[in-house]
Amino acid sequence: MIPYYPEPLLHLGPVTISAFRVTLVAAVLLGGYIMVTRAVRLKVGGQLMFDASRWAVVVGFIGAHAAKVAMDYHADFVANPMMMFSTEGGIRSIGGLAGGLIGMLMFCLLWKRLSFLATFRLLDVMAYSMPFAFAVGRLGCFLVHDHRGIASTSWFAVRFPEGSRYDLGLIECLFLVALSMVFWSLARRPRPAGFFLAGYGLVYGVFRIWLDTLHIQPMRFWEGGALTVMGAAAILISAFYSAPARLPATETSQAACM
Repeated sequence: MIPYYPEPLLHLGPVTISAFRVTLVAAVLLGGYIMVTRAVRLKVGGQLMFDASRWAVVVGFIGAHAAKVAMDYHADFVANPMMMFSTEGGIRSIGGLAGGLIGMLMFCLLWKRLSFLATFRLLDVMAYSMPFAFAVGRLGCFLVHDHRGIASTSWFAVRFPEGSRYDLGLIECLFLVALSMVFWSLARRPRPAGFFLAGYGLVYGVFRIWLDTLHIQPMRFWEGGALTVMGAAAILISAFYSAPARLPATETSQAACM
């Protein structure tokens, strides 16, 4: 069984820096770096991807906060949606994913007025970076232990002060690390536009449907997960009928292909 440790804190005089905030910043920086680097290697526009990623991050954080308020204070939020601007902080990953996608679409289709194919390629680059970035973010969730699951005596459970139970942040972190390694391996060869967008939606959607069976509360994500899986399956089918993304010849032979 995994021992329990409280969240690490760094005290710098009157300032206290939590591990969660460090991993959150690291996740954003890592995701942005991978997106821009891969966009340059695929020749879809490094600067364009950098600008798009800023929209995705900003709208993503707004969506993450809105989802937190709507899910945790559902009745009050329905009665007064403006409470989102007066409620204390907090984020939900599902809202961050939805907000990031909306931000990318706003930038590509409304601000830059890019073609559907160009938008699709940028979305695919963003999807490729997601497991890497979210793995770091979920590490922060594990360190702060804010996603405690059902009670368990399994060797993989965490020995919390109130009793042993699954730590869903740890489970998702390890899953995303494994998915990142798979994506990294698959990215060494040219793939159709939309391949990683569909792959991430399909695999992550199925995983979240399963993970919600370990929640203390009844399943909350399965409807969204099911829609994600169906949408990702449709994208995956269409991706195989599109031209593969082109990698420069010098990059296809390199192991480190972001």
